[in-house]
Amino acid sequence: MENNEEIIQHFEEKQVSMQKIQDALGRHTRFVLTEDSSETTLTMGINAAKGVLKESNISIEEIDAIVFVSTTPEHRIPNDAIKIHHALGGKTNTLCYDINVNCIGAFVALDLACKYLTGTQSAQNALIICAEKLSNILDRENPVTAFCFSDSAFAFIVEKDFSASGLIDVLYHTDSTFSEAVLFPPKGYSCYHTDDLALWDTSFDGSGSVDFALNHIEEFLKRNELSIEQIDLFLFSQLSIKNINKIRDHFHLPEEKIPFCSKELGYTGASSPFLALDQYQKNTRQLEKGEYVLIWTLGAGYQAGLMLWKY
Repeated sequence: MENNEEIIQHFEEKQVSMQKIQDALGRHTRFVLTEDSSETTLTMGINAAKGVLKESNISIEEIDAIVFVSTTPEHRIPNDAIKIHHALGGKTNTLCYDINVNCIGAFVALDLACKYLTGTQSAQNALIICAEKLSNILDRENPVTAFCFSDSAFAFIVEKDFSASGLIDVLYHTDSTFSEAVLFPPKGYSCYHTDDLALWDTSFDGSGSVDFALNHIEEFLKRNELSIEQIDLFLFSQLSIKNINKIRDHFHLPEEKIPFCSKELGYTGASSPFLALDQYQKNTRQLEKGEYVLIWTLGAGYQAGLMLWKY
């Protein structure tokens, strides 16, 4: 665990004011693997998968799809979902694939997994694993990236139960004019060097995705015959407390309906809204069957999304 006070002091000594960044992101501590650690996104992902299977009391034999979500996978060939399948002893008739949609990755994985389960008669459960080792590629001299991210692994299971619960609707928004704002490798793999670090334009703050949320949430809910007052929990990207507060203030949302866990855990990328749900259920209350959840998140490039879920 790293305390961000050391990072704040480091940049303040270089005459870089960190107060604005602190106010926008809302960080206190993060979790970063040590340089001598042998952990990879694959080993962390395997452990997270084992943990959720044990906690859910579901056997790997009951898993019909394994989806590995990562910006920093350990392998390209074969995909790491197959490596996880082998480590867990999965059955042969299992769909395995990796997905990289940056910080919106778990959102997209959940969307696709739900549609696969719905459209495949024999499929019942999908295991989604998110893992990142961003400390390997982030620039510690960039005041945003040095302050923001945690290395992490998180897993959850999507179960088809033929009830009225589950995915109701999803809406995507892509503005590719920001495709140069966050880059790794900075010049592409054709010019890749092993010491390359991610390029992150410090002016990119995801505010466009906030405008998308402000402009489309009510319309999105209306087409599903719901009002914003009927939403029981809002799971928002944990990248920036400033962005969350803009949406909260615009719609006059109760603060207790919008969990924020990045202050203590750091920003975990793709898993962040789902980690917020996990922390909310552990520390605040368990959601009840039939409650409505609205998810909003974004990924570099940029791409944003809204998802409506009935618990």
